[in-house]
Amino acid sequence: MRISLVRRDIHTHERKKYSNKDNVRLKIILFLYSQGKSNAYAMMKDSKSHIAGQKWVEFSNRLDELIEWNLIGKRQSEDAANVTVYFLTTRGREIAELIISLEEKFPELWNLESFKDVKRID
Repeated sequence: MRISLVRRDIHTHERKKYSNKDNVRLKIILFLYSQGKSNAYAMMKDSKSHIAGQKWVEFSNRLDELIEWNLIGKRQSEDAANVTVYFLTTRGREIAELIISLEEKFPELWNLESFKDVKRID
């Protein structure tokens, strides 16, 4: 019996992990573009967002990255105490509009894993 010492799934797993991060970032941007603003819990629980199933820590990291890149912002909710609301910055809105125009011009991009289930919510 021959035992292989090479793990063949390492590179595939890493690639999927990175595209999954990008996919979640794109979904957050388009969700906020459609909704205007939202708290993290509502984003994760809304079936239209296609974000459900994310680990809370991973989702929170994606939000923090988008804030760091100045694509989204956060502020305290005016409606409820201790609730943080996320919204798109001007740059984030420009990116969302670019994604929408890409979908119209190059629909084949949505065959890529990074764009899976990324769509504008009307």
